[in-house]
Amino acid sequence: MIRDLLLGQAKIAHSILPEDSWAYTSGQKYSYDPAMAKKLLDEAGFKDPDGDGPQLRFSKPLVYKVSGSSVSARQYAGVIQNYLREVGVPVSIETAELNTLFDQLRYGQFQIFYGQWVGGNQDPIFYKDLFATSEIPTQERAARNRSRYSNKELDALLDEAVNTYDREKAFGLYSRIQEIVSRDLPVFPLWYQANMVIARKNVGNIQVNASGDWAL
Repeated sequence: MIRDLLLGQAKIAHSILPEDSWAYTSGQKYSYDPAMAKKLLDEAGFKDPDGDGPQLRFSKPLVYKVSGSSVSARQYAGVIQNYLREVGVPVSIETAELNTLFDQLRYGQFQIFYGQWVGGNQDPIFYKDLFATSEIPTQERAARNRSRYSNKELDALLDEAVNTYDREKAFGLYSRIQEIVSRDLPVFPLWYQANMVIARKNVGNIQVNASGDWAL
């Protein structure tokens, strides 16, 4: 996908944090392994005993929701749909207008969706924004834990990390947090997209943050 759809202008990601964040650790890493994927599906009870196709693993396709206005998101979804089909997981892609899609995500009306973050993830408090039980959206509050992930162990670590001002100690806490997130995978990071700057030769001191934010 990076080679063909992003023309090589990205790097595989193993965390929601950029690699130059002081709290970055990769946690558990994953590689392309269809045989292992099939084995895990078998172990989870989604067996394909006759090897006749994905319909034997699931009674109906998983619903993958994307923004209808994003050409790139639809392209990514098509590739992911094909890869999942190869291991026996049928996927139906549904597009929606962006505001409608956000409402569906808020109320948990999805099984898979693709999202993209540009900026704002330099500080590891981003983990709390995305994964704390307190950040699960409600009808009254449009919070960011759209995966509706809830883990009491992680909640306790997040609360401790957010209130720890010793950076060395906080790094240890965030390392444990990343281990849990990369194990449970409420969100699966794909890549860090390249940030490109075009400037005249006489313009200097341009700094591009790895998160995509601009710094002067």
